[in-house]
Amino acid sequence: MNLKKKNGWLLIDKPIGVTSNFVLQKVRKVFENCKAGFVGTLDPLASGYLPVALGSATKLISFIESDIKTYLFTTKWGFRTDTGDLEGTIIEKKNNYPTKIEIEKKLQSYEGKLKQKTPKYSSVKINGLRAYELARRDIPFKTKDRVIFIKKIRLKRVISKENAIFEVQCSSGTYIRSLAESIAASLDTVGTLIELRRLTRDDLNKKLISLDYLLSLVHSGNQNKLIYPIDTIFDKKISRIRLNDMEVKKVLTGNFIEMRTKHENDNDLVLATYEDDFVALGIIKKSNFHPKKLLVS
Repeated sequence: MNLKKKNGWLLIDKPIGVTSNFVLQKVRKVFENCKAGFVGTLDPLASGYLPVALGSATKLISFIESDIKTYLFTTKWGFRTDTGDLEGTIIEKKNNYPTKIEIEKKLQSYEGKLKQKTPKYSSVKINGLRAYELARRDIPFKTKDRVIFIKKIRLKRVISKENAIFEVQCSSGTYIRSLAESIAASLDTVGTLIELRRLTRDDLNKKLISLDYLLSLVHSGNQNKLIYPIDTIFDKKISRIRLNDMEVKKVLTGNFIEMRTKHENDNDLVLATYEDDFVALGIIKKSNFHPKKLLVS
């Protein structure tokens, strides 16, 4: 059993000006159109951490796409656009620039569960069409509010009276453009997102690669060296269990196995391995391992 080839993660530093899908298609072409997918769409304006799953790693996307994500974003006070970023048309201006003390005081109310209005220029589907398509055609429609979670938000730096940098840890599905507008409104002004970057956790920072660098390796045959193991992506150090010959047969047919050593926490995610290969992702229940996703094609 050799599952290593083209199974794992590429940790791409997405450049500004291209879509996440554009990056994905370039990656697929480099790896001979293998099965691939990414975690968490980044708008063309945004840059930064875009994990791309290859091969059997795609089966794990649903387990991690809801993880808390960290962003660095810059807001420019004084004007607001119809898209919430620099790609739109200015629709409102206000000559009011909040101070550092005013900003920090307001941020205290932005942690926890919040309701957020889905922007009209978003990829949410309305009657089968993307919201941004309807907005560009001037077709009237309404979007629903959604509940988001802000774990932590802080003012990173005030660049000038017009610009401020924030860092936020938030739930999947949070619209940073809307967050920037909301913060501005609470400060009796208007604001627009002018820069957005998704950050990694610290131990992944040095592993990010640029798309240009990946493409430069195509003719050298060294692109496979950039693939990280399946367990790299998990925020917490995930437990592993080693299967013997009899256990791997049971797991591969979808059956649970009794743990040979006691595991204290129920519902913990665990990776099952056989020899040097990842076989399945599962959970622990009453000291039994229950496979949820087989990582063998």
